[in-house]
Amino acid sequence: MSAPLGLMLHTGDMPYPEIERYAQEAERSGYEQLLLTEESGKEAFSLLAVLAGRTSRIRLGTGIVSFYTRTPTLLAMAARSLAELSGGRFGPLGLGTGGIGFMRRGHGVELELPVARARESVEIVRSLLNEPRTTYSGRWFKVDDFHLREGPLPQGHGVDIWLAALGPQMATMAGKVADGLITNWLIPESLAEFRQLVAAGAAKAGRDPGRVALASLTMVCADPGDEEAVMAARRGVAFYCASPHYHHIADLAGLRGDAERVFEAWEAREFDRAAHLVSDPLLERFTLTGSDQDSSRRLRWMMAEGVMPVIYPLPRRSRMVEDHFSILQRARSWAGE
Repeated sequence: MSAPLGLMLHTGDMPYPEIERYAQEAERSGYEQLLLTEESGKEAFSLLAVLAGRTSRIRLGTGIVSFYTRTPTLLAMAARSLAELSGGRFGPLGLGTGGIGFMRRGHGVELELPVARARESVEIVRSLLNEPRTTYSGRWFKVDDFHLREGPLPQGHGVDIWLAALGPQMATMAGKVADGLITNWLIPESLAEFRQLVAAGAAKAGRDPGRVALASLTMVCADPGDEEAVMAARRGVAFYCASPHYHHIADLAGLRGDAERVFEAWEAREFDRAAHLVSDPLLERFTLTGSDQDSSRRLRWMMAEGVMPVIYPLPRRSRMVEDHFSILQRARSWAGE
């Protein structure tokens, strides 16, 4: 079965009125899903509440919020509130560690035992959303005969919980406990590995791996014929090369050395040099920077494989708003009806 098409937004990149217009245009254009990130931009749940009142059909979710910055109980409260405010259109609740740099420099938080913490977060949130009472004793969180004041979610307002995963352990955990896995830099080699890991995790938990949705952020260059736009795409790839978590996928693509050279420049805080070190093979494998035909082929490949592409705009700084909207339209045309 062909997967739907999603769209994401770094909320710090656009002012509020343009974000509202962006969500409405995504809905008119036939996108099934809009996911908001939460890094150093706007707070995700308050903005989703606004967008719930400005749209009527598109599903609204997070892609992602960190499970280090909120307790599971607070995450469940936010998810329940948005499920009702949106008339059952909230989801997925996409959870992950958050970027190492954002967590360390922005929150002063070390990413201690992320896979175990992911499990506790997912299991507690799911129980609070769906059960009359929750008792849970974990390493970090202990919930004692607790319930949300308004009770479980109303019928038809269920919220899927996805885990962001790049490495084998988190992907396996997604198979064990999550409703979906969301990743980045998807290539055939990583898709095959993710499927194996999800299946292994699901088998350990006695679950059907077919019930674990797969989605991937899909980075898109605004204009492959424009030097500034291509450099913006290189900067986007460099940002992820700066995280060692991505080097395994680069290795699967035969490009680990390329990624490590970018990483070394980024670690030296030579950000412009890091962007210039992003090789053409890195750009071609991990972004849509080619022809319309090539971009359409890759999007349709994902959808045919049952993976939801989540369009990730890589705008030029000089055309921030215009590029977001043009990428929205171009990607929709690539995916077809």
